[in-house]
This record gives sequence, structure tokens and C-alpha cells, in this order.
Amino acid sequence: MQTLIKEPLTRNAKNTFNAIIDAAINCFYEKGYHGTTVNTITKNAGVAAGTFYLYFPSKLDLYKHLLIMFSHNIRREIAAKVSQVDSRYDKEREGIKAFIELVKSQPHMYNIIWESLYIDRTLFKNYYASFAERYVKGLDRSVEKGEIRAVDTEVTSFILMGITNFIGLKVMLDIGQNNDDVNYIVNVVMDLIEHGLFIHRNPVHTA
Repeated sequence: MQTLIKEPLTRNAKNTFNAIIDAAINCFYEKGYHGTTVNTITKNAGVAAGTFYLYFPSKLDLYKHLLIMFSHNIRREIAAKVSQVDSRYDKEREGIKAFIELVKSQPHMYNIIWESLYIDRTLFKNYYASFAERYVKGLDRSVEKGEIRAVDTEVTSFILMGITNFIGLKVMLDIGQNNDDVNYIVNVVMDLIEHGLFIHRNPVHTA
């Protein structure tokens, strides 16, 4: 994903740039991408309308910048947590917990990231394909080390991302119970990952 934004160089420019970013996040979160105009963003940022174009060629370029920014923030947060543990089990646990806590504190990320599916499907596809690519590398290393059994790591990466995304959604939207107890929810997820869902039954023998 590439953007054509112009990075600010001075302190004042950085403050203006960040004000536009913060205003865009709030506007996209409250009104959606298509319900937000450049004028709405600059008005909320407290800057002149033409100032927007000093940094962003278009609203879409700004939106792409937000996707990249969120992706980096999520990866950085998860990496900081998983780097403190060694086993694959603990890395999965800490990664899931870090993601849930992050989206719980920054719910706007979900709206903005998932809306990309209706803005430009390629953005949505590339966003998750990029995450999966990195995930697969970690899973492959764990297979080689004998921490997990040999599986299709690409499919598995999407299974695990799916679990994490929807558990995060449950907590963020406060659906159901126990959403204030992140450790409990993560423990339930990890129990399912470790032990599976189905009870193993003895095969039926026929005469």
C-alpha cells in the first residue's frame, strides 16, 4: 500500500499534520469515509481547507495513511508483548491479549480498517494479506522447532486472525458477558486453541 503524503518537517507542521490526522480519525469513526469531506476534516482540525493539500493529495491518500499507521501500531504493540515470552503458546496468548486491549482502548481502528472493504476491496485484501504473511513466517518457525504440529500455516494464520478479530469485536462492542475480564476471555481462547473443540470418541467397530 503506497501513499503520496508529504511528511511534515518543522514542529508547527507536525502539529498541523497531527491535528488533521486526529480530526480525520474522529470524522471517519463518526461519519464514515463517504460521509466525511476534506472540508469537514479541516474544520474539525481548526486549519484552513487548503492546508490539507500541503500534506495529502486526496482524502483517499489520507485514509491509506491511517491504515498503514494502524497496521504499524498494532504490530508494534503485539511485538512488544510477544518479545517478552519464548514459547509459541505464550506468544499467541500475549499477542491476542495485546490486540484486545489495544482495540478496547482505540475502538475507532475497527471502524476505519473494516470500512476499507467498502472503499476499495484491494485495500482490505492487502491489509490482511500483509498480516497473514508475517504470521505465516512465525508459524513456520514454530513448526520447525516442534512447538506446533505440521499444519497449513497460511490457513491457520487466517483462523487465528479471525479468532482474534472477533474476540476483539466482542470486547470492544461489549457483546455478551465477561468483557471487562480480558484475562478470562484470553484463557478461554487459548484453552480452545490448545485442546480443540470436539471430544475424541472411540471408533465404532462393526462386526
